[in-house]
Amino acid sequence: MAAIGTSVSLRLLLVAAVAVAAGVPVWAQKPGEYQVKAAYLFGFGRFVDWPPDTPTAADGAFVLCVLGEDPFGRLLDQATEGGQLKNQPVTVRRITRVEDAAACDTLFVSASEQPRLPRILSVLQHRPVLTVGDSPEFAKNGGMIGFSTEGSRVRFTVNLVAAQAAGLMLQSELLRVAAAVLQGR
Repeated sequence: MAAIGTSVSLRLLLVAAVAVAAGVPVWAQKPGEYQVKAAYLFGFGRFVDWPPDTPTAADGAFVLCVLGEDPFGRLLDQATEGGQLKNQPVTVRRITRVEDAAACDTLFVSASEQPRLPRILSVLQHRPVLTVGDSPEFAKNGGMIGFSTEGSRVRFTVNLVAAQAAGLMLQSELLRVAAAVLQGR
């Protein structure tokens, strides 16, 4: 029973830490689904180690991209505004082609891209780009982190094999708060 309490505490701590770092008022009101997802998306970068030879953006920024229809609107920009990841300012980009994702550190793949998901993940398979998705079974299909909702709670599943194949190391703090960690494909 203590493990369950610890998991819940770590999850709350992660969400609160991400929200505070992003300047989001934590207890002012219950955040909406995409406010929580924006905070998680920004926060995931704090718990991932990229290979040391990973190229950085030309402007020295940590690049967080959205591929496909953007469900966040301004929420993602607000969550990352003034924030830093890996000692770099965060830049949010919206892209329409998977080929442009090579310049991203983290890529959110919108549910609108479900029909193209096999191609997207194939193109990015061994590239050091953290793939996060919103479509059903995203992680089971080869993405690294897949969001799901249970009632009004946002959860996520981690595909450890996909992350490791891309050379990314996910820290234990992130794995502990995941709803599930897939270790085989």
